Amino acid sequence: MDKKKTHIEWRTLRKAASNQLDEQEQVLFDEWLNANKRNQIYFSKAKRYYQETDNNDFDYRDAFAQFEKQIGTQSYTWKPVLRIAASVAIILAVSWLTYFVVNIETYKTLSEAKPIKPDSGQVELLLSNGKTVVLNHQEEKTIAVAGGDVKSKLGALDYLEVKANSEETAVYNTIVVPRGSNFKLTLSDSTVVWLNAESSIQFPVKFSGYERKVAITGEAYFDVAHNKQKPFVVDVEGTQVKVLGTEFNINSYKKGDAVYTTLVEGKVAVNNQFGNSVVIAPNQQAISSRSTEVEVVEAKLDEVLGWKRGKFVFEDRALEDILDELSRWYNFKVFYEAEELKTFEFTGDLDQYKDVNQLLLLFEKTKAVKFMVKENVLLVKKPENR
Repeated sequence: MDKKKTHIEWRTLRKAASNQLDEQEQVLFDEWLNANKRNQIYFSKAKRYYQETDNNDFDYRDAFAQFEKQIGTQSYTWKPVLRIAASVAIILAVSWLTYFVVNIETYKTLSEAKPIKPDSGQVELLLSNGKTVVLNHQEEKTIAVAGGDVKSKLGALDYLEVKANSEETAVYNTIVVPRGSNFKLTLSDSTVVWLNAESSIQFPVKFSGYERKVAITGEAYFDVAHNKQKPFVVDVEGTQVKVLGTEFNINSYKKGDAVYTTLVEGKVAVNNQFGNSVVIAPNQQAISSRSTEVEVVEAKLDEVLGWKRGKFVFEDRALEDILDELSRWYNFKVFYEAEELKTFEFTGDLDQYKDVNQLLLLFEKTKAVKFMVKENVLLVKKPENR
């Protein structure tokens, strides 16, 4: 199904419910409505709701919350069979906030606003005993874990000196990296893992058994220590990546949407939740999504690995993807005046610790979009001369 046909602005839906669409809006609305049965059911419920709560002075935030509750979108989970409906509900909510909640008079242009700079959070180590240890990038500390001590220094943690666990069951620790930070972890087998912002990894203090297995969320880069007798396995969102010794990147930020495995050196096998598997070579990317097949494409290594090298690199990327990535580092929220703005493609790069306004101003020069800022909120608008 055409992705665009799953999107509709809340303002259009509201006008359709009260028969106030003009000719052009009616064409777009009819295309969306006829795209699938889910859209028709959703609009039927929205129309009925508006007819029952017809009041020009109603509290729009409360009304929207009540509407979501009435039609059951708040109970949706990110399962494949419900994802389309949930996505539509979220998109409509964003459009609603854009048009009715945002007070544009309080926003400033990029040139007027204060620079948007990285917002670094605290990395946390969750121990098997339930204790949480904050890992400060500037602070050195020794942490007692099962089997020995580990040292935290300059945004890195080293488990090399941990002794073998005497217990039969493995003891696990977890590292959680917030927005605006990244972190380096050396596992007990000498494998090195770089974690990007808003990511986590669960790993055994000491590897035991016939394989070395970890689980991640978000994005991570692995430099796996070679061990032919004990393969290394990464579990992420139902996808398993199996290797012997190699370097690769895994990105699973779009939860439930797809897992992107990009190989730099060596060879890996990517297995999806349906039992299908592909083996990829260097400079290839495996995309494991809701489809039963695993897609293999040529990788854009400069773009994929930019975060590890301290840069944001975008090559013909959709604006929504670009701002999603930037928001994980600069910790801002994004609202769009229109859905079409999300699909506009841009190219550019930026050092991670630079003012993000520099890149956004370049995007504005294309005359395709305009950005307005208020504290940690970014509003994406159509330029007035469009």
